[in-house]
Amino acid sequence: MVFRLGLPVIVLLVGTVWFSWSWYRRAVLAEQAVADLNSETKALLREVRSLEKAVAAAEQGLRTLSSHPSVPRDVAVTADLTLADIRRLTEGKELDH
Repeated sequence: MVFRLGLPVIVLLVGTVWFSWSWYRRAVLAEQAVADLNSETKALLREVRSLEKAVAAAEQGLRTLSSHPSVPRDVAVTADLTLADIRRLTEGKELDH
């Protein structure tokens, strides 16, 4: 038995294989991009947590400094910023651009 394929059937098969392969490659690339974004997000969250800890430590140091009797009153008032004040300032709500 001789199996004969016409040109339209061969073109259809080649087109289907190519289309399937291209969609598969796009899916693999999208999955890699999502994995990269997830790892970057985790790294940024770790960085934010460490910065928040550093700001909290600095805030505690400023409170200690402002409560020391040898520190002048104007320095003590300036040093008595809370973390909420710092966040409000850094969010640009009170900064001139």
